[in-house]
Amino acid sequence: MNSTRLALVAAVATVLLWGAKSTAIGIAGGLDLSPWESPLFLAGLLAMLTTVVSLALSLTRGRPGWVRAGSAVLATVTGVGLTLVVAAGVDAWAAPGPGRHWVWSEVNLWVGALAALGLVVVLRRRHLTEGAS
Repeated sequence: MNSTRLALVAAVATVLLWGAKSTAIGIAGGLDLSPWESPLFLAGLLAMLTTVVSLALSLTRGRPGWVRAGSAVLATVTGVGLTLVVAAGVDAWAAPGPGRHWVWSEVNLWVGALAALGLVVVLRRRHLTEGAS
């Protein structure tokens, strides 16, 4: 399995795992009420990390090893940073507090997962197109 295909599988898994996590939270009635919340979060986090690293390796195909390793680290740091920026934006929009619905606490995960999936799909399509010509 090449890095682009791995990124696609991991991105889909991330979306599904964080969707399952949100479903578990909704069924339980809120944050920290479902026994499935933490395991699904950790599985989703591992899938997201796999997506980001695989995407970085796919983008640096054919480059020296130190460039590829550096891109994987940089992609991970960038992914965490963008997640924090989205979370800060959500907090500015819907301030944390007892009246805030749990969904607002999950938006940063969904945005990151869907953005990563979109990038992987575009990259995969580009790789398939380049391979056909």
